[in-house]
Amino acid sequence: MRLISLKVIAAMVLSLCAVLLARGSDVQDADKFALGGIGVAGTISKGESALRTILDAPDAVTQLEKMLPHGTDAGRLYILVGLRMRDRSAYKRAFESYAKHDSTVETVRGCMISRESFQMLMREIDRGNFDILLKQAPR
Repeated sequence: MRLISLKVIAAMVLSLCAVLLARGSDVQDADKFALGGIGVAGTISKGESALRTILDAPDAVTQLEKMLPHGTDAGRLYILVGLRMRDRSAYKRAFESYAKHDSTVETVRGCMISRESFQMLMREIDRGNFDILLKQAPR
C-alpha cells in the first residue's frame, strides 16, 4: 500500500513539473505578443496564461531571468512585462540589455492582428501600459 502511495505522489509531482515547464515554454517560445482579451470571445492568449502562472510562483523572477536570453522576441516582451511586475531592478537590467534590439513582433490587440516594433512595445512596457491588463482577472 505504501509503495502505491509513493508512486501516486511521484506521478503527481512529475505531472506538475511538466505543466510548469510547458508554461515556461509558452512564454519563452511565444510567436505573438497578446495581453488582454483577444478575439471575439475576449479570451487570454496562451502566452499571457503562461505568464500569469509563472508570476504566481515564488521564484517567478528567477524563472523569467533564465528564459530571457533564449526567448523569441514576443517571449522577451512577455518576460519584460513579468519582470516589471515583480522586480523593478531585474526589469531595468533586462530592459537595458535589449535597448538597442529592434525587430517587428506579431501582436494581437482585441481582434486586430498586426506587426509592431519591438522598441515601441518596450516603451509601452516601460510606461506600464500592460500592467493593468495583468492586474485584472483573466476571462
